[in-house]
Amino acid sequence: MEPLIIECSLNEQVTKEQNASVPIAPDEIVADALAAADAGAAIVHFHARDESTGDLLHPGTEFYRQVMREIRVQNPDVLLYPTYGASPTPEERFSHLVALAEDPDVRCDFATIDPGAVNYADFDAKRGEIGWDFVLSVSHGECRYFFDVCTSRGIQWSFTVRELGHVRHVLAYRSMGLVPDPLLFKVTMSENHAWGVAPSADGLSMLTDRIIPSDVPYRWMTYVEGECHVELSRHAVENGGHVRTGVGDNPRFDGALLTNVEQITRVVEMANKIGRSVAGPAQTRELLARPPAA
Repeated sequence: MEPLIIECSLNEQVTKEQNASVPIAPDEIVADALAAADAGAAIVHFHARDESTGDLLHPGTEFYRQVMREIRVQNPDVLLYPTYGASPTPEERFSHLVALAEDPDVRCDFATIDPGAVNYADFDAKRGEIGWDFVLSVSHGECRYFFDVCTSRGIQWSFTVRELGHVRHVLAYRSMGLVPDPLLFKVTMSENHAWGVAPSADGLSMLTDRIIPSDVPYRWMTYVEGECHVELSRHAVENGGHVRTGVGDNPRFDGALLTNVEQITRVVEMANKIGRSVAGPAQTRELLARPPAA
């Protein structure tokens, strides 16, 4: 199997109450990002958040710029990328991505896109209640603009897919010549939400080999929320996939309140156990630029 690519989700919307180690302040994010990279994460993702309230800062350009510049001083190679919120126009929605890519002290060269819409609501199965409720939506026009931004600035990207229709959108973009091979699908499943396919190895298959034609070159990475995160991370490691892990997605790892570094270390240990190497940033860039071996 090719080397394992590990992505670390540093913080997302996780609170200190959920896991005291989640980094929210700029200095916390810088320190955690550097430690995550040293532990084996080739890709590091984080959200710009208000230090007092924890709320997402959108677009958060100056926050991202400050943090990424500081990380680059000590680690110029790790792949860093921001999140994005909603805006009236694609230009506004991705303005921070453009600014970060064009900043010579940041050189943002990775990103992700959620190609479609999903009713992104928390669901508490035990209490039978829907909590935080909003629709995540990215139109075809916004995707086109994102592709143009990334292509013109040398940014590699992944597709975060939660529904079968999202995969079909990506395949349509490919057939239209809007996106290059190979494709990187971040297969997103959650025990904490009611959208998409229920987390399982079978669910992974439904969103990859059962719907993606055999002649399409692609890679897949697990992006799983819930207790099954550990099991499906191991499945990915042992079956040629790649893994996203981190406090931002799962405040608990195998029931324990681990740090980002500790979660990454657990995944590296899974790889070591079967003799699979872990890709560094330079190797990750090379892998994402060429098709996976047959």
